[in-house]
Amino acid sequence: MPSNDVDDAEQSRRARPRRDRRQALIDAAIELISEGASADISAAAISRRAGVAHGLLFYYFTDKQGLVEAALADVLGRLADAQGPQPEEQTVRTRLEGFVRRHIEFLRDHRALYLRVVREEEFGEAGVESALRQARAEGERQVAALAELPDPLPPLVVAAISGWTGFLDRTAEAFFDTPDIELDALVALIVDAFEAVVESATRRSE
Repeated sequence: MPSNDVDDAEQSRRARPRRDRRQALIDAAIELISEGASADISAAAISRRAGVAHGLLFYYFTDKQGLVEAALADVLGRLADAQGPQPEEQTVRTRLEGFVRRHIEFLRDHRALYLRVVREEEFGEAGVESALRQARAEGERQVAALAELPDPLPPLVVAAISGWTGFLDRTAEAFFDTPDIELDALVALIVDAFEAVVESATRRSE
């Protein structure tokens, strides 16, 4: 006859609030992807890492791809929060430098995830691509607000900022791959490029 005793781990899983179980699955997916696990990581492996019942993954996310998309959205939301200005950043220049520095530091701290999802497009489904587009658009809105640019922006300025965000990410990649580049110098370069491209686009829009 099976025992009615439930071990401590099972009790903990049952006691965990519903939102915590969903977040645990997201955190587990992020961890496994960041550790370099195969794109074919199983739902069972994610569930084991999260410490929740296997079936809950499908309850919350429909399928594994839905979980990957939710995990990416979670990370991108953290990036948007990290890029926000700090109280000591009182000028446009220092706010822009802080934005760029924290963006690069965040990509560095989530390097494996960035490489596999963004650069290598290993999970390149429509939902992932949509999340990345939305994150880039949010970053562009953030930097425009930090620079105190008028709203709405002229179309040429919008295009300039969009191109600059690509420059930001590619320059960050060069930083990760080139040990001799100093972060302070890189941040100054990227902000110089932002100011130059926005100034040029604004002048040409008048």
